[in-house]
Amino acid sequence: MAFLTESEKTALTVKINHAESRTRAEIVTVIAQQSDGYRYIPMLWAALLALSIPGLYYVWLSLTSSGWLAPETTQYSATGVYRMQVLVFFGLGVLFQIPQMRLWMIPQRVKQQRAARHAREQFFLQNLHQTADRTGVLVFVSVAEHYVEIIVDSAIADAVDNSLWDDTVAEFIRHVHRGDIATGFDSAIEQCRQILWEHFPAPDGRPDELPNHLIEV
Repeated sequence: MAFLTESEKTALTVKINHAESRTRAEIVTVIAQQSDGYRYIPMLWAALLALSIPGLYYVWLSLTSSGWLAPETTQYSATGVYRMQVLVFFGLGVLFQIPQMRLWMIPQRVKQQRAARHAREQFFLQNLHQTADRTGVLVFVSVAEHYVEIIVDSAIADAVDNSLWDDTVAEFIRHVHRGDIATGFDSAIEQCRQILWEHFPAPDGRPDELPNHLIEV
């Protein structure tokens, strides 16, 4: 799935090149559709709902038959309940695999944890921890979770208060909610430029160590 048009990607690359032109830092942008498949929680819900059917069924019987059942009725009911359980499990299992339905069922805390883990994986996979001066900056977006994080390497973390990135992240998240990811990246890179030019200036620039184009994972 394309999150930005080709012209928007080109504009983002130009923006990153400009931001890096007067700083010792390296900026890498990564975007993901979502940070996890989240398959186990929907199947767990389908299993729990299927397992609850016998209890609900026998509660209903006790209310409608005064708790007295003939032996043949009990045997027939048990067979019917089992069939219903199987149908409910498979039916809900299929329904809960619809992406929108699946994400709706996942607790927000779990989605945030998965996206945060994915961001840290990308920090290392994109070699941001191997820059010469430990000045790597990752701008990470996970669209399905509406998650944005800026992760910086040790040299920047020691020099720049982490709260300076908070407003940038909050603004980017608002753009992701509106589906305007290109504007979110543009604003975030501009904020990074201002911070990095002030704290890690390099007036003459330096060769790029890492790619400046948007990385889609």
